[in-house]
Amino acid sequence: MLPTVMKILLDNEFCVLSTCRNDSPNSSLMQYVLNESCTKLYMLTLKESTKHINIINNPKVSLLIDTRESLYNEANQIKAVTVYGNASIIDHRKTMEEIIRQLVKKHTNLIAFASNNKVCVIEVCMDHFLLLDGVDKSFHLDWHC
Repeated sequence: MLPTVMKILLDNEFCVLSTCRNDSPNSSLMQYVLNESCTKLYMLTLKESTKHINIINNPKVSLLIDTRESLYNEANQIKAVTVYGNASIIDHRKTMEEIIRQLVKKHTNLIAFASNNKVCVIEVCMDHFLLLDGVDKSFHLDWHC
């Protein structure tokens, strides 16, 4: 099952990031990149945004990545991966600049956003996954940074 999870993570560009603060959830459509070992996921946000504040106060996050875009070309059932992990805001300047470079190389639509002086990088260290294969099959997989 882990190869299926990795394929979904590598083949997609969008995820839904869910954060929470004071029992109030927040979900955001995001674009991401993975590190080389596929143990961490990176996204951009603005300092003082809801996501930023939520992560500072509660680093537990989940992300949903699915295969709905590929369904138009294939006869497969939809698959979805929920990633559970711990998020942090990268504050090391050189590391942040390198990740921003990778993000805008993969997602050119982020170029203007990435140049905002309030932009920061979210790092998610992935702990475990829930793989859904169709509507009736689910698999839990542990994965630690």
